[in-house]
Amino acid sequence: MKKTISILVTSVYDDDCKNIISILSDQNDFCIAGVEKDESGTIIKTANIKPDVLILNLQSPGIGGDELAPIIHRRSPDTAIVLLCDKDEDIYAGLALKAGISGFLLKDTDTDKLVPVVKIVFYGGYYISASIIIRVFTAITFMHYFPPQILEQKHDNLELSPAERGIITEIANGLSDTDIAKLLNFNTNSIRNCILTLKRKTKLNNRIQIAIYSLVNGYIRFDQLVYLKNNRQIYNDTIQ
Repeated sequence: MKKTISILVTSVYDDDCKNIISILSDQNDFCIAGVEKDESGTIIKTANIKPDVLILNLQSPGIGGDELAPIIHRRSPDTAIVLLCDKDEDIYAGLALKAGISGFLLKDTDTDKLVPVVKIVFYGGYYISASIIIRVFTAITFMHYFPPQILEQKHDNLELSPAERGIITEIANGLSDTDIAKLLNFNTNSIRNCILTLKRKTKLNNRIQIAIYSLVNGYIRFDQLVYLKNNRQIYNDTIQ
């Protein structure tokens, strides 16, 4: 039986809220479990209904997503959180990831990706807007916004093959498993099996953590990511 994904929407903007609900309501396997306009109402309702996914469209100043996420997770540990933000707020993505937010989208450009992102985070994945992923990884690494799991890992003898490093690099560049398979000339199942192996090797939970860990410890290089951004045609092809 197909699982229905329950979703709680928090938005301080009426028009944005209507747009979000309109997009999500078209999906037969989605159920809008509630709508809230402020942080306190969101905390209470999340604790009561424990939705599968919480979509946050907040207003600054106020409680940011990085502050709200830990409170939400204490009351509803299995709720995945997707944060919608303005372009000038993307600098906070590192904090948001550290706090436990699974999806990070820009309101102006990524609303059309909301449906697949809800499914990605529901099944335990992470998503960062491709247009800011390099900036986010840079902020996370150089400003030390590391998820605790990464700081706790110590691997004196960790060995990664060239293929594994290549896959991690493309994860950091924002590519999906299917896109990585096409780029590296593997089949998609091989990529997924490799990622499972990487999780076992690193003792980390997801793709984003593996990518950050690899950047922090020098298994992949920032110049590989910057090259992608500086070569506009390659970059544009990547985020299609």
